[in-house]
Amino acid sequence: MSEIRDYGVTVEEYLDGLAAGIDILELKSLEASGIPTHLALELMATMPKVANGTATLEEIIRGMLIMSPSGRKQLEEKMK
Repeated sequence: MSEIRDYGVTVEEYLDGLAAGIDILELKSLEASGIPTHLALELMATMPKVANGTATLEEIIRGMLIMSPSGRKQLEEKMK
């Protein structure tokens, strides 16, 4: 059974996020694993493309970099 975590999100915030096209709980989970918000949002946009087979090789590689702590560090350094 999966562990239940409390990210401090109200039902209203969750529903507002869904209305805006963002799963707040998924975002909070990615942030809790150390992924900055802007990269977490990018990763969340890429994941459906990977699942349905429409992601480009570049999107897949960038997604893997975002999920890797050392890859995130490289991306963050490039953005400076």
